Amino acid sequence: MAFSQCPNPGEIFLRSQEDVDAFTTNFSDCKVIEGNLIIISSLINSTDDGEILTPITNLSNLNFLEEVKGDLIISVEEDVLDNFQKLKSVAGKLEITACKSLVEINSFQNLETSSSVLIALNSNLLKIDGFTNLESVNGNIEIGRLENLKEIKGFDNLKTISGELNISLNDNLEQLTPLNNVVQINDDLNFTSNPKLKLFDGLKKLEIIGNDLNLEKIETIRGFDNLKNINRFFNIIGIEVKEIPSFNNLKNIGASFTINNTSVTSIVGFDLLEKVGDLYLLDDRFQLSNNLELQETKGFLSLALVEGSFTVINNPKMLDCSWMCNLLNNGTITEITNVANNGGDCSDISAIIEICDPDFDDDGVANVIDDDDDNDGVLDTLEGSGNIDSDSDGFPDSKDLDSDNDGCFDVVEAGFLDGDNNGTLGNIPDTVDIRGLIIGETTGYTNPLDTNSNTIFDFQEDTLPNPGKNNIVEICFNSPKIDLFNQLLGRPDRGGYWSPALSSGTGEFDPQNDTEGIYTYIHNDPLCGERSAKVQVTFPSKLRAGKNREVFTCLEGGNINLFSLLEGNPTPGGVWVPQLSSETSIFNPNIDPPGVYSYVVNDTFCGDVQANITVSVSEKPNTGKNKKLVLCEFANPFILFDVLEGSPNPGGIWTLNNNPVSAFFDPSTNESGIYKYTIDNGDCGISSTDIEIEVIKNEALNNVSITVNDFSATNNNIIINTNSSRDYEYSIDGINYQSNNKFNNLKGGLNTVYLKGVDGCEFYEETIFVKTYPVFFSPNSDGVNDTWQVDNFPNEDYQIYIYNRFGKQIKYLKNKNEFWDGTESGRLLSSNNYWFKLVRQNGETLFGNFSLLRK
Repeated sequence: MAFSQCPNPGEIFLRSQEDVDAFTTNFSDCKVIEGNLIIISSLINSTDDGEILTPITNLSNLNFLEEVKGDLIISVEEDVLDNFQKLKSVAGKLEITACKSLVEINSFQNLETSSSVLIALNSNLLKIDGFTNLESVNGNIEIGRLENLKEIKGFDNLKTISGELNISLNDNLEQLTPLNNVVQINDDLNFTSNPKLKLFDGLKKLEIIGNDLNLEKIETIRGFDNLKNINRFFNIIGIEVKEIPSFNNLKNIGASFTINNTSVTSIVGFDLLEKVGDLYLLDDRFQLSNNLELQETKGFLSLALVEGSFTVINNPKMLDCSWMCNLLNNGTITEITNVANNGGDCSDISAIIEICDPDFDDDGVANVIDDDDDNDGVLDTLEGSGNIDSDSDGFPDSKDLDSDNDGCFDVVEAGFLDGDNNGTLGNIPDTVDIRGLIIGETTGYTNPLDTNSNTIFDFQEDTLPNPGKNNIVEICFNSPKIDLFNQLLGRPDRGGYWSPALSSGTGEFDPQNDTEGIYTYIHNDPLCGERSAKVQVTFPSKLRAGKNREVFTCLEGGNINLFSLLEGNPTPGGVWVPQLSSETSIFNPNIDPPGVYSYVVNDTFCGDVQANITVSVSEKPNTGKNKKLVLCEFANPFILFDVLEGSPNPGGIWTLNNNPVSAFFDPSTNESGIYKYTIDNGDCGISSTDIEIEVIKNEALNNVSITVNDFSATNNNIIINTNSSRDYEYSIDGINYQSNNKFNNLKGGLNTVYLKGVDGCEFYEETIFVKTYPVFFSPNSDGVNDTWQVDNFPNEDYQIYIYNRFGKQIKYLKNKNEFWDGTESGRLLSSNNYWFKLVRQNGETLFGNFSLLRK
């Protein structure tokens, strides 16, 4: 049964045909592998538990794969590898190695990108074809150590190689694909040790080689029509080489130019080549040597700078050296010039110079009668008349504007004036007399300076502050810091400065914080200006573990890929220490503990390199629930956090009106307001909760109302009402308090009501009048209750109407001073219940009833 899902992210290792078959059965609909796919036949045929491991001979069922986001490594026993027709991308490296049965590779037609391609050590491989849609490779293409390989085809659309192209050590290689769409190779181009490769004609669109061009032992070399720059070495070597291209678009070679030990008969071209050695610090040279059949050399018309030595030796059939003229007469060679053992006049540089230009300084006076051949203001006789070459650069001092090669013109070191700083006396144009001496200048043609009085003129010995000589230093990422001054060659003097500045502010290089590149050590001389030497710092290994990082993740945010968070272009394939629960780079915040995880890459050159990721795990913040507090100013102080409800997280901040405040609250000093508790967990969210606090002062209340229910025969009461949710106590004597706000069975007349807060804050006091009337009277002339009259009533006038139970009015009291004696028209009324109506002055009417009792 097939499953549509893909395996979990991480490294997939197939070590037997059974593994391959199980993988294709379980994941036949999977198009993308999230990590490495390693297909390597095991060297043993069974496991410790007895499982049989059959060699891998059939990968045909893997044709469903379209993308591998890690490495694809293949080492199997299949004869023809044509099983990856749908594969479009390999994010890591593609390796096909140690396939002892492999005869042909005819696959990867749809592959568009890969980090690198390595095909090596496949002892029976005869043919490589395919890769027809591959356009870019982020690393190297290496095809080598294939002793039976005869043909390499394909790669028709390849345009960019970010690393090197190395096709070498293939003993029987006869045919090599032309690679005519490649425009740029960022590292080396090596076609070496392929002894049966007689012809290479290709790379016609190639413009840039980032490092070296090494062509060795190929009889006929053609192509390279658009090559413009080689950043380091140009090497064509081997007695087998008989024909080379013209390289007529090549403008710059950063380090050295070498054509040695070949059988070429003609070198024609290099007409745009301007500079050799200006981009590299060591091994800079121009070398044309031991080409025993070389007869014709033409070109090099633009060559004006060799930053290093110039060597043309042991080319016995080379009779015409006019190709050197522009360089020798108009250009610059910074180190020794060695021209010897060539044919004709090509063995004497002085003779070559005279042949190329009999008037070296172009002042119209021939060298043979010119007393100042270079117009530097110093007489030729004082410069040795062509017999002294102080810096051994091949140019005699009389034809050298910087005889000691210290970077300062002879005219300046002699003590003369050079207004336009071009090395000749005064300012151009140079006007000379019949002897070739510049006229019209105030200085020149006197004894040059000898500041230290050692009988050697200053312009013929280097007495300036010495910056040393260039050097290249390799340092690993995990190496200790180094002082670049100690890396300079020669005998540098201290007191200079470095450009660009290093992170230390001194000459100390820190591989963790400083980048590889060229660092220039500079001295400034007040007379001659700047002198410098360079240290090129390189990291020998391209393996990177990345840079240390701190990572914050959410407990609810799901898994994270630690490798993808590494900065600094880390190399895949390392291990994590400690190992994560997924056994990959996946960190599960619900399982893996927070802490430091080290990504370690084993580096052959530098040992283990590592980067640390410090993982902190947070969760969605909980600040509890909003709350409202009303507090007396006499209440005890407390911690705001302690009154939060809803299991809030600690660690937040408290603010009042957006200003930070303490979490300690004292009602006697802190003000009322909304106190906000906030936790910011970054990507995990922000949460805030409010505590609204009202601080009550101890003062009289003004929001109290009293409801009086009086003038009742059975129960007179009052209810004390406050417009507040606070807790209060109530009293009508000021001594005894109760929580109930209602008082029953009150006596008539004036009553005083008292109120106070339970917590001691707020108070209230008010006197009220409770109206009552007698509920019976006994008119028997005993002097007690003989009459009925309203008492405990406000001091105001009123009228009363008394009725019997049938509603007949039997008495009318016209004011408060009158009373009833229980008679009607002089007749005694019997015991009974009677009703009355009281009409107040304000029009209010009150009703009641009472009893007449006779004994």
